[in-house]
Amino acid sequence: MTKKQKLAIALMCALALLLAGLMLWRQPVTDTAPQPDPHGHDERRADNDADADANAGVGGIALTEAQIRANGIALDKAVAATLRQRLHLPAQVKVDAERTVALAAPAPGIVQTVHVSPGAVVRQGQALVTLRSPAVAQWRAEAQAALRRLQLARTTHEREKTLWDERISARQDLEAAATALQEADIAAQAAAQRLRALGIDGGAVSGSVTVRAPFAGVVIEKPAVAGQAVDETKPLLTLADLAHVWVEAAVPVESLGQVGTGMAAKISVGTLPDEIDGTVSFVDPILGATTRMATARITLPNRDGRLRPGMLASVDLMGPQAQVPVTVATEAIQTIHEHSVVFVRTQAGFEARDVVPGRSDGRRTEIVRGLAAGTTHAAGGSFLLKADLGKSAAGHDD
Repeated sequence: MTKKQKLAIALMCALALLLAGLMLWRQPVTDTAPQPDPHGHDERRADNDADADANAGVGGIALTEAQIRANGIALDKAVAATLRQRLHLPAQVKVDAERTVALAAPAPGIVQTVHVSPGAVVRQGQALVTLRSPAVAQWRAEAQAALRRLQLARTTHEREKTLWDERISARQDLEAAATALQEADIAAQAAAQRLRALGIDGGAVSGSVTVRAPFAGVVIEKPAVAGQAVDETKPLLTLADLAHVWVEAAVPVESLGQVGTGMAAKISVGTLPDEIDGTVSFVDPILGATTRMATARITLPNRDGRLRPGMLASVDLMGPQAQVPVTVATEAIQTIHEHSVVFVRTQAGFEARDVVPGRSDGRRTEIVRGLAAGTTHAAGGSFLLKADLGKSAAGHDD
């Protein structure tokens, strides 16, 4: 190796050392120790504490006594109670079908006059619709003819009896007259019965007939109009006696075992201030084709007319009383992710605890599992805790 080559290698080594020194001089010094903020707080320690607090809040809600009072959250204890189970069902007021009649024409004819309008209150025997019918005129004529034949047969029989008593006529003449009288009487009765069965008076021979109310009630439908051709198959109007109404409640299949005739019921109608007491009079053994529910019926007196067919209502069927060891206010139970929970009081605030509810009377509910008697929990305002817990869960998801 020549002297020049040795010099070149030495210069290159020196240049490499110089560059390495410059790089080390420019590298910032990293301080791994926590650095306080201008106020003397450790920022990384604050971040760690915040994460710890967030993790501690999952499933629980931190609230002070002052915050509990400010939010109107009422505390209660799980206690034993006597419950009378209430089965709450949707219902509707309906007409009493046993006191409802669709009135049809007694014979084919033409509507002459309609005397009432829908909603009219009518008395028993009041004129509703007047018709003209050739068939009615014929029936009246037949009834009149049968009555005349009866009168003639009676006169003939009396004459034959007189002659027989005077030993003038033969016995067979009297017997023939008696037979003719009986036949005439039967024919006259049949003609009169036909008119009465159809609600037709047996006056003068005429085709005019008036359909009258069979009982006092309210006209709820009136399809008939003047000039309309009608027959026995077409209803003229529908009359309902609203002195009694039905309240029909829909019973789901899973609750049918709890329902039976004679059960006490509490009926609530939205427009009426007070509950109405009633008794289940009928439970339909057949489920509805579309609803797949059974019908429980309560018959109620309605003399003041407050209950109108079509009103929506609710029915609470009252079951037998039972002593239950652990109950909470019904409003204390909340549903979170398809789980029933009660917010139990803790030192930090509240904790959502899974429970299994049982029987209920609408005000208090049995706790079958998950809560001991005497446990303090949130009753009124527990929905606020549910909302707060939902916000906390959403924050963790973010």
